[in-house]
Amino acid sequence: MESLDEITCLEPMLTWLNALPQFLRKAGDGMMYYGTGESASWTVQSNQNIFGALAVLATSENLEKRKAPLPMGKEEIADTARALLRYSLSTHQTGSVKATDGKQWGRHWISVLGMERMTHGVNAFREYLSEEDRAALRRIILDEADWRLDQYEIVADPDASTGHNKPESNIWNGGLLFRAAFDYPDAPRHEEYLEKGRLFLLNGISHPSDRFSETLYSGRPLREGHIGANFTENYSLDHHGYMNVGYSIICLSNIAMLHFNFKERGQTAPPELYLHVEDLWNVVKHFFFPDGRLLRIGGDSRVRYAYCQAYALPVLVLMQDRLRDAEAASLEAGLIRLIRKEQNETPDGSFYGKRLAVLRDKSYFYYTRLESDPFLALSCSAYWRRKFPLLQPEKEAVRQEAFAWGDDFHGADLIRNPAVIRSFVRNGAQGPTALCVPADRSDLAEWQRNLVFSPGLRWAYRPNKAGVSHRKAIPGGFLHCGSSLWQEQHPLGEGEEAYPVLESRSAAAALPDGHSMILLEYVKVIKETTLYSGRGISLKIPNDVYNGHVRKYEGKSFKAKLSSYPGQDEMTDTRSPWLLIDGVLGIAALYGADSLKIVRSAGQSIELHHARSLTSLYADEICGTVAEGPAHLLPGTVLADTGCLVSAALSVPQMERLYSSVRQPETEGAVRAVELTALDGRTCLFAANFGDAAAVFQNVRLAPLSAELIFR
Repeated sequence: MESLDEITCLEPMLTWLNALPQFLRKAGDGMMYYGTGESASWTVQSNQNIFGALAVLATSENLEKRKAPLPMGKEEIADTARALLRYSLSTHQTGSVKATDGKQWGRHWISVLGMERMTHGVNAFREYLSEEDRAALRRIILDEADWRLDQYEIVADPDASTGHNKPESNIWNGGLLFRAAFDYPDAPRHEEYLEKGRLFLLNGISHPSDRFSETLYSGRPLREGHIGANFTENYSLDHHGYMNVGYSIICLSNIAMLHFNFKERGQTAPPELYLHVEDLWNVVKHFFFPDGRLLRIGGDSRVRYAYCQAYALPVLVLMQDRLRDAEAASLEAGLIRLIRKEQNETPDGSFYGKRLAVLRDKSYFYYTRLESDPFLALSCSAYWRRKFPLLQPEKEAVRQEAFAWGDDFHGADLIRNPAVIRSFVRNGAQGPTALCVPADRSDLAEWQRNLVFSPGLRWAYRPNKAGVSHRKAIPGGFLHCGSSLWQEQHPLGEGEEAYPVLESRSAAAALPDGHSMILLEYVKVIKETTLYSGRGISLKIPNDVYNGHVRKYEGKSFKAKLSSYPGQDEMTDTRSPWLLIDGVLGIAALYGADSLKIVRSAGQSIELHHARSLTSLYADEICGTVAEGPAHLLPGTVLADTGCLVSAALSVPQMERLYSSVRQPETEGAVRAVELTALDGRTCLFAANFGDAAAVFQNVRLAPLSAELIFR
């Protein structure tokens, strides 16, 4: 594995400089802005991201060692960085210039996030700053600090529906207060900054046990500073209302930025900064693929391979420095390779210019923000490797250890071994979602309504945390059974409300063979509605840049090699009950479908939850049933009654044997059952009761909405 140093991290940044001019605009008086230049938080952050990263480039002594010519000279890089910073300083509410929307930024809960992320750039660029620049920085930092003292209430809650789940913002707001106190000890409210700063940090990665903790922080028991838990008992995070691995990373990334800032400036970091950092890392480190991609088992409501993925870089560097975690260096190297893999496909050197071209045309505002994140994150790795002795990747490829984890709050389970990763989450970003993939094939992973019934694009999952979700761990696996509701996201009728219209009752079993999962589902209409499409089983197979735009499918008397972006919608009936994808991932319809169909759209189908017309990835869809509407449906209509098997890291002969062992026992009422011989040779009977009353199946009592795995 290649070594890591400053120039390794700078290389993709230097390539990106070729794309930068298209995003820059002059603002007069020696100022520039990046992107669209409004006072909105995302545009402010993006502008500050670009400044911070350019500041790192401008001060590097390694650029001259690069054999290829620089896209921009060091003087031009420094001038651009200065112009961007001055636009940011001048358009704050303490400045005299209006942003492009006629407003000024600042004084709200997220207003200092960009400033926290550019801190290393300010440190690198200090000798380039004029006295006026330094005075403006002081003025803004103290103004924002005072606003947090006077106007901002600290809250925390594990349930995002309360509006009080604030782990990452508590960290960056607390960090701003500590930086104000440490950098400006003559500030009139210095002691107040320290006191409220510690309360913010104590309620960042906050845990339910903190309310009873006698551990001393700044001479006082933790329980005295505890306002609420943001994480669950098992360090699951409900940010944005779903099991959000990505925002655990965002929390840790802000801690990384503060850690290295204090270290570089010779300041002693407050102990509150590290509250539960190691505890959270000991969970989150298992939510990476070996190649550095985040294993977001709860899915992602935003763009794939972006934002939280980029900010894993600062986290991985922190864990090398703070915990001496050698695997973190290997993951850092892998993540940089992933960034470069996509960048190599873009003709202009941008990070996402090809895959997100359609998104760019629909929202330039959003696109420019996305481009700024990896540029900033890479600059963190580069700068900290310049300043501090960090670890090198291990010579052997990352081979992560066996790990099992579960969380009742989100109805979530993950079990992994060195060969296979399997998970199920009921409260995911876009509804219930399951995953079963080889551990070394992150390119096969997608979570958008994966391995569950998938309604058409006019539909959105209704989070149902108060509903039914039963889960339990078993040796070498897990079991799930529960219900989920679907409702229309944006009803079109004037005065029409969004009602739940579909109910899904589903069960999942990760078998102890270490390879396989069984998923059963029953979906019916509960309120009269119009359905535009419905697809049963619905295994999403990404077919985009990270797999070279080609997938191979093999089934019983079926073979196909399919390229992404076919240019038209199409469906292929394989006439096979099972398929093997790329020779490593198998899926079989067990009941409710005679054959598997490959559904392909003309363009990307993996959408953003908040704006579903925006998409970020192409994926094939393997379905058992396919219904295209519109169809007007009455309550009681059954939309899916299906079972499927998924197995990873296996061959065609193994898949054939696995499928040939399947038997569907006779059941009554709402009970569904499947029997098969797993890859470990054991015969498994998986039974689920989707009814509201208890049932007995083969002398086994099944509680309402429950499932059992029985070994013969």
